[in-house]
Amino acid sequence: MSDNQLVNRHVLARLLLTTSFFAYAAAFAQPVPHQGVPGGGAWLAGEFAAAYQEAVAAETAPAQLLAARAAADQAVYLEGESGEALPWLERAEAAALRALELEPEGPLAAAATMALARAKGEAGLHRGALANARLPGELRSLFERTLELDPQNADALVAYAAWHYALTEIGVGWLYGGDRAQVLPLMERGVAAAPRQINLRVEYARVLFGLGREEEGREQVKLALELPALNAADEFEQARARELLATLDDLP
Repeated sequence: MSDNQLVNRHVLARLLLTTSFFAYAAAFAQPVPHQGVPGGGAWLAGEFAAAYQEAVAAETAPAQLLAARAAADQAVYLEGESGEALPWLERAEAAALRALELEPEGPLAAAATMALARAKGEAGLHRGALANARLPGELRSLFERTLELDPQNADALVAYAAWHYALTEIGVGWLYGGDRAQVLPLMERGVAAAPRQINLRVEYARVLFGLGREEEGREQVKLALELPALNAADEFEQARARELLATLDDLP
């Protein structure tokens, strides 16, 4: 076996032994257009499977984007680690790709590209080494493409920050171009671009806790819990925020 093959095996082993990379890379649930879009009402109420079925039948880019979001939400928030999660994520990926076919440029295309990144990242939690071998590079390309389409896309900025953090945290940033110095500047830009988006505050808190900046992390959790939950997904994100605090408080 060559030295390069040994390095690749070592990297894949580390990625698969920890959920941190995939968890950070996948957790970006951005807002999507829903008013007047098939499935919008069901998605708001947390009826994600019904929202997907209604939206995916409509051949418009906003509907396909909503279908991708609803399918991913079904996988992440309701299916969890069950065997049904991966099929839902595959549906999310297909819908995101269809949205991009229907509208390949502009802010909606940026949102669809991020939906694709989310589906791929979450699916990484359910797939083996061979399927995940190219995932870090694929995600980076998707984040960068999103920012080409929409330089102020808050989810892409925060996701890219978390990507840099996760890869450098497990010691493989050098292989993929991860840079610890990029983490906080990108994260701060993303949160500033969408200061009332709950999931971004939660992700910011996770990274701050990981960096040992507990007081700042707690402030982000506090902000996430104070913001109004505008839909069922926001309520799930606030539950994640409370779980973060509980986990931190349980540490010796």
